[in-house]
Amino acid sequence: MIKLRISKTLETKIRKGFPWIFKYQLQNEVKENSSSLAVLYDHKNRFLAIGLWDPDSDLCFRVLNLLEPVKIDFEFFLKRFQKALLLREGLSEQGTTGYRILNGENDGFPGLILDRYDKTWVLKVYAKSWFSHLDRIVEVIKTEKNVEQIVLRLARNTANSSSNFMDGKVLYGSTPITPVQFSENGLKFNVDVVNGQKTGFFLDQRENRFQIKRISAGLSVLNVFSYTGGFSIYAISGRCKKLLEIDSNKFALKSSLQNLQLNFPDRRNFEYQQLEGDAFEKLKELKLKNSQFDLVILDPPAFARNKKHRPQALEAYSRLAELGAQLVAPGGRLFAASCSAHVSAEEFFKAVNSGIASAQKMLAEISRTGHAVDHPIAFAEFQYLKAIMGWVREKK
Repeated sequence: MIKLRISKTLETKIRKGFPWIFKYQLQNEVKENSSSLAVLYDHKNRFLAIGLWDPDSDLCFRVLNLLEPVKIDFEFFLKRFQKALLLREGLSEQGTTGYRILNGENDGFPGLILDRYDKTWVLKVYAKSWFSHLDRIVEVIKTEKNVEQIVLRLARNTANSSSNFMDGKVLYGSTPITPVQFSENGLKFNVDVVNGQKTGFFLDQRENRFQIKRISAGLSVLNVFSYTGGFSIYAISGRCKKLLEIDSNKFALKSSLQNLQLNFPDRRNFEYQQLEGDAFEKLKELKLKNSQFDLVILDPPAFARNKKHRPQALEAYSRLAELGAQLVAPGGRLFAASCSAHVSAEEFFKAVNSGIASAQKMLAEISRTGHAVDHPIAFAEFQYLKAIMGWVREKK
């Protein structure tokens, strides 16, 4: 078994539950070049933790179990899996068959995500040290009766890491007929679990989408970075009178239209349009046309892929908020979200308010929200999703 040693300072942090160790933090040389398990010892040579060892990653060690030596086997993973299922138990009773089952480190599966889309479950791997455990993980997932297929998705850093595991590979069951259909709060969605972003759908925004539904009656709505129409379908379900979607991906816009037809095949009492292209440019064009909306939704992809991109990301969030605020009708509202882990909530909220101020307006906040309940957060570093909504008013 690989042995690791770290400083007393980092040791204290690990004892408090921090789940990661980076290569530069190691105090001993490790010659093992294959992904495996490793044991972390404290300064008195006592067991501290067991975890996943990944020699090819700067993030080389992910804690599986702390303070107590355990055997990492089927029973170990099954117990944690069952605990995660129990946490999400009530979701299916709300007309929801699409939600996160395992949220990585926060559920004791560091670097591993499991999302449910009805009977098709999608396993996304962010650490290649999981490859040697995938057969066991699949057996654990199969203990749940609602599983007919398990599809593997790989993150950028794990893609092409193994000839045995390719992105989109079916790990269990027959190849799913795409798109896969699932329900969320009684609404239906089609999802491409093989080629779609993340695992196919942004499940973390479920509760924010429901908030949009509650306020949409009679409103004109602009959904920017609409992707496959998650917020749009909720707005229509809430009986908005007009909806305009903007996205640069024509396939996403096509999927959004299909989701609309799936849920509202006979509805004709609202106006629906789509614009394909760069969101920033399309917002400028709408401003030139003096377009206005009662509700503007800004839900862009992550602008900061790492810490060095943070300044540009904050500038982009601010500029986006400025453009969005210019299109809010008198008495209207703006909803803005960020999924950039490298931008803090306070930094994001400040950027949004700064952008709105640049539009000579101000935001009277209604709410600040984050992850849905199936995305539990055990560590501050995993609080990537933040959202803010408020009334846009003229600057006094």
